[in-house]
Amino acid sequence: MAVINNQTQPGDYAEGFAYRNELTTGEKSMSHPFVLNLVSTAHAANDDASSTAPVVPDPRKEKVLALHIAGVSRRKIIEATGETEYYVRQAIKGVPVVEKLPASPFERAVGRCYPIAIRRTGIKDYQFRSVMNECYGVEWDAEKGKYKGRCTADQLKRVRERIRERAAAEGLSAIFIMDWIDTDEPVKSSTVITQCASNLQDAIQEAVDEFMKVSGIQHVEEGVDLALARRKQKFAARQYILKLAVKGLSKEPVARLQERTLDQVNQLAGTPDAPAVSVSVVKLHHPEPKGNDAFLDYCEGQGWLHPDHYPEVELAISAAGY
Repeated sequence: MAVINNQTQPGDYAEGFAYRNELTTGEKSMSHPFVLNLVSTAHAANDDASSTAPVVPDPRKEKVLALHIAGVSRRKIIEATGETEYYVRQAIKGVPVVEKLPASPFERAVGRCYPIAIRRTGIKDYQFRSVMNECYGVEWDAEKGKYKGRCTADQLKRVRERIRERAAAEGLSAIFIMDWIDTDEPVKSSTVITQCASNLQDAIQEAVDEFMKVSGIQHVEEGVDLALARRKQKFAARQYILKLAVKGLSKEPVARLQERTLDQVNQLAGTPDAPAVSVSVVKLHHPEPKGNDAFLDYCEGQGWLHPDHYPEVELAISAAGY
């Protein structure tokens, strides 16, 4: 039997050892008993089986770690889990962040556009603006009947600059491509569009020259420079031709521009009350689409279909190839 904590224990424990130390000082000696206390274990000392108990996962800690590894801030983790700051600090201590989630629209836009911009073919302008609209949001333009992005020109510029800086730091190049460029044959597409622009310039110049030949100023009042007046007229004629020919070039609607022109022409002709071409500028209103299915709405109105069945019906329609 072993002496454990001054009590005699059964043989479940390894045999205890009792020592008696003899301390001799001169002719005197004193005995000091020493008892080795052993902790009970599930296995004997000579048992080959492992005594390591299985590690029980801690759901609380696992949740904290999952959020931390995903890049969630410590404050957000505390709010999401309800744990104390001390507990969160201890749980994430020494655990690296695998991927930091972008917090702002700016960071999200940079993170999504960057891998596209550093490709050989770069990122097209419509792709870039599409991501920007998703990150910054859009609003419905009832007059034009389409969605427009909330991001400003400055925000577009800042995102491009940040992507270029990041690419340069990594020894790469970020390319922002105009939509008209053919990425498979960029040189050819550039050559062709340059020639098209040259042809258009020649056509515009011919139109302006034709106008000046027929309606160019020939006489001016005394003290007015005729050459200067003709140069101003030629420039204004060119701008007016472009506004009429190129849709969207002028902020002023073409119909309103023509109406204003006819009014001035009639006044100069001495017939301000002369009937002119009636031009009505109607400000259109396009309601924002709600994405409703008219067929399903009709079926529901007839009592044939309950809204809970919509997903099943849409799945069946898609499976049928419609």
